[in-house]
Amino acid sequence: MLKADLLEQVLHPDVLDEAWRRVRTEHTPWSKGVDRDQLEQHLLRHILRLLEDIRLRRYRPEPLRQFTIPKTDGSKRVISAQYLRDKFLQRAILTVLEPRAERLFHADSYAYRPNRGVQDALKKARERIGCGLDWLVDADIRSFFDQIPQTPLKKKLKGFVDDKAVMVLLELWLKQGAHHTSLLGSDRGISQGAILSPLMCNLYLHDFDIALEKANIPFVRYADDFLLFTSSNVQAEQALDYVRSLLKKLDLELKDAKTRVVRSSPEVVFLGERLPVPKR
Repeated sequence: MLKADLLEQVLHPDVLDEAWRRVRTEHTPWSKGVDRDQLEQHLLRHILRLLEDIRLRRYRPEPLRQFTIPKTDGSKRVISAQYLRDKFLQRAILTVLEPRAERLFHADSYAYRPNRGVQDALKKARERIGCGLDWLVDADIRSFFDQIPQTPLKKKLKGFVDDKAVMVLLELWLKQGAHHTSLLGSDRGISQGAILSPLMCNLYLHDFDIALEKANIPFVRYADDFLLFTSSNVQAEQALDYVRSLLKKLDLELKDAKTRVVRSSPEVVFLGERLPVPKR
């Protein structure tokens, strides 16, 4: 469990120095009323004012700047861009939370993690196919970032963070980034583009990863895109049924158009690369 005073860890000079080093080259304005020129002229003043707002519990995030980008299927994805002030604070929180998350997260989760990436995920996939696990469930979670239900996400965050002051900040960002509210009044969705959203993504799907491991279903997950590995068509169909039930418990569902049971071949593209032909 993290120390009770997590906020003081976040506001430690070493953590703030690391966070600023990671965001200082971005051309994003500091806030709605402070551009980069103004920030650079009075950098210390703006940072100290932010820290004072946080300590006095009067911090509120700046309004998100939203942009749309085209997706490969012709639809559009909404990207929410934060101002530098909020990026800086989120980066400081991530600096403290990420090492603990790395001790928690599953080895076969590859997205948004230090020293891991697409090529690592592909290498593991090829290893499993080479071992005879060449019947695959090739799957994608439907509109994952837009559909994450916030109530269970907050519950997972509270257990992970275990600090009221930091949780207040996280809830402010979650409320700001909600994409829509269900008929029952519950918020869904997190901001694509926010620094902490990838960690929240992996945290929400951590129980999913553990359930697959306990069911002895080998997998490789890259955010909401994943492969399950089995030795037969029948096992793959059973694994697909199991995954549907797991996601239902998380109030999520598969994207049917991108989900299938298939044998590995160059016709199967995962993370932008073709999969190998089975050896047997």
